[in-house]
Amino acid sequence: MNYPNSVEPGKSNDDKVTWTAVLAYQWTDNINVYARAGTGFKATSWNLSRDSRPFASDIPALLQAGLGVPNLTAGTRYAGPEDARAFELGFKGSWATTTLNVAIFDQQIKGFQSNIFTGTGFILSNAGKQSTTGAEVEFMWLPNESWNLTFASTWLDPEYDSFPQGEGVDGPEDLSGTTPAGIHKITIDTSATYYFQLGSAEGFIRGEYLYADKIQVVENVPEDIASRKVSTFNGSIGFGWSNGLELIIWGRNLFNDEYLLSAFPSVAQPGSYSGYPNQPRTYGATLRATF
Repeated sequence: MNYPNSVEPGKSNDDKVTWTAVLAYQWTDNINVYARAGTGFKATSWNLSRDSRPFASDIPALLQAGLGVPNLTAGTRYAGPEDARAFELGFKGSWATTTLNVAIFDQQIKGFQSNIFTGTGFILSNAGKQSTTGAEVEFMWLPNESWNLTFASTWLDPEYDSFPQGEGVDGPEDLSGTTPAGIHKITIDTSATYYFQLGSAEGFIRGEYLYADKIQVVENVPEDIASRKVSTFNGSIGFGWSNGLELIIWGRNLFNDEYLLSAFPSVAQPGSYSGYPNQPRTYGATLRATF
């Protein structure tokens, strides 16, 4: 149908003043503690696809204005703005061979903008409220000149506090009180790097392990069809020479961990689903010269 039209102006006008406040205290020469509070704002998001449809509340006025077309059905033109507020308490420590950063936080988003592909088009909608409480830890240890060990982890507890007009596996569904899809509760990233001398070359060997617990990838695809759990190992070995030449041989996903990055109902094929797989086991080499 023609759009904009006499019923739907095709415009939105959003504005918001946001703020951030931070209080930090240098407890000792090695330790800093801080508290942070702030707000955020995201303007209206528009559905610009060919499947953009009028809101159900606008259809009577469209028909009355003579703007109806065959097979006119309701949908969403846009999702309204969202407002966020966040609080964080943190600790940052740095010593001769060790650094440690810890943070705990709480975030609430009113009007969270959800964007779901249904197989024939996109549905934009606003949750009443989504909240997330979490904690982060970052740790690095240099036990000697040859080793660099790192560990980072995030714990999240997300929830749709209110989302009566959500989109579930079987269509419209009240998702209030459920866990948002696509958000891992636990993620871990740890690495070990060993430095050595080989003749005239300075070398290193590095291993990295990535972990994320099992989640449902997206709300409108069943978890037994499209879930994601990450357990990936990457490795590399590199050499550098004083003439500026550097060679790195690397491998990603060495144990061929398999999971889906995203999924969606297949286009115009009810009951079928499609997905995007992660990168398979991949090897490569990088040669770099600095002049």
